[in-house]
Amino acid sequence: MFHVPKVLKTIICLPLKYNVRNKPYPAIFHNYLKNIPTTEVSVLTNGLTIATEQRECRNTCVGMYINGGSRYESHFENGITHFFEHIAFKGTNARAKTVLEDQMSSTGAQFHCFTGREMVAYYAECLCEDVSLVIDILADCVFNNSYCPTDIDQQKCTVYLEMIEHDKNHNDLLADYLHSTAFQGTPLAQSVMGVSSNLYNFNHGTICRYLNKVFDPTRTVLISVGGTKHEQIVCLAESYLSKLEPTKCIDTGEYRFTGSEVRYRDDSMPRANVAVAVEGPSFCDPDNVVMEVASYVVGGWDKSQPHGIKLSSPVARASSLGHFCDSYKSFNINYRDTGLWGAQFIASTLQLEDILYTIQSEWMRLCTTVTDSEVERAKRELKTKLLSKTESCKGTFHEIGRWMLNYGERPSLHDRISSIDKVFSKDVKEVCNRYIYDKCPAVAAVGATEGLPDYTRIRAGMYWLRT
Repeated sequence: MFHVPKVLKTIICLPLKYNVRNKPYPAIFHNYLKNIPTTEVSVLTNGLTIATEQRECRNTCVGMYINGGSRYESHFENGITHFFEHIAFKGTNARAKTVLEDQMSSTGAQFHCFTGREMVAYYAECLCEDVSLVIDILADCVFNNSYCPTDIDQQKCTVYLEMIEHDKNHNDLLADYLHSTAFQGTPLAQSVMGVSSNLYNFNHGTICRYLNKVFDPTRTVLISVGGTKHEQIVCLAESYLSKLEPTKCIDTGEYRFTGSEVRYRDDSMPRANVAVAVEGPSFCDPDNVVMEVASYVVGGWDKSQPHGIKLSSPVARASSLGHFCDSYKSFNINYRDTGLWGAQFIASTLQLEDILYTIQSEWMRLCTTVTDSEVERAKRELKTKLLSKTESCKGTFHEIGRWMLNYGERPSLHDRISSIDKVFSKDVKEVCNRYIYDKCPAVAAVGATEGLPDYTRIRAGMYWLRT
């Protein structure tokens, strides 16, 4: 009689619950998470917040996150925050343009800035010994700018050309269209870039009045990630930023999500770029973790990636085998009181109906029959992204900025990993039913959109007839 070897018996009898996806983390990983430096927070008397994370390194990413952006602009001011980026490092009341440029280049630091709908950041990556000068330069440029009329006029031409290039970028244009239709009639609908007609209104007075209103110490966080101690950053903040006086709070404006669509049809383009989204949770909402996991269940794919039935996401498998699209990706955009959760895809006009049906069917499956193994895979992918994003000083700098302005503190990496581990398939079904099932989506499309179904058919795909 044939006897199965003992080792083979062990393999055959191995319970499914010990699948590699469900295998618990080794103790060394939990110790690593618990020993990651925490974020230290202090507040100056004028309301300015200081948040730092010290690391064993010789460089530092330091700068300011400010609660400003296109959401806080009036219709006639739209684009002014982005415009200020172009003149921020052109000279201050204490430093002439040439002196400022010499000091910036002498540090060897890399200065950066960006503007979003709710946040603005001015920061630099430098050596630890140059942190004092870098903070001095950043504070001087942002809060003591000279607003030189000559530079303002020159930058109007630069920004106008930038607007033209922005409209040629279909991804950026699609994001603006999606916000304009989803949050129509509210400040969140406004583009970060603004409109070209507003450039005529920008001068020394209008820029100065807006920045004095929005760039307020109570709305500002000074952040440092790297080899500089918290106490040193606090001392530097007291030296360069403590004299700023807080102003009265400004109104953020009510938001309103509207299920609607906007299409910009251009048959000269070979493909259509389409985004479909529902109203998602806010940045601090506990449901945000679950919806982030759900976004990774849907996943993303493009033609440069592997093909075939072994792809983990059903949408990716269908897109690969059926040639439904050139690429697709799921997204979860969060703001302080609302969000956009959905998917974006690029496809030819004959493929649009197929890929849209595939994505909406996957959304319905999230609400009804998503499996534990799919959720576990998505959780691991999300944790991998989180760990890789906070590996660099720059990535952690942006993480701290978003958490401090939205939440007032930054949870530890261990707590965030633990919150992801607590998400299971039943949670995904429950939360997705609240946010996705039978909800009116916002739709934006650019390009060869003839084959995209009309809005009533897209809306009908947001529920299943079932008993």
